[in-house]
Amino acid sequence: MSEQKPSAQRMLFGDPGLPGAGLSVGVVVLLVLAAMAAVIGFVRLPDSMLGAGLVGIALFLAVGARICQARDQHQALYRLLGKRPSP
Repeated sequence: MSEQKPSAQRMLFGDPGLPGAGLSVGVVVLLVLAAMAAVIGFVRLPDSMLGAGLVGIALFLAVGARICQARDQHQALYRLLGKRPSP
């Protein structure tokens, strides 16, 4: 009868899950909100600022790609730590 105490990190951020698992709910919500803000901001730009808007959209896409890359790296580290023998 071993009950594991729930981890605060797992409760807040969720279990990283299997390697093929998708992004956590919190990350998806933040990406959707950021995408909506980016679209609204881009639509409201005057013509003289469209170049800066395109740079901003490119930056937004780069940040989204980095989030996905960080998740893959986190899962790989989580799997490696799971293979280590406990001290």
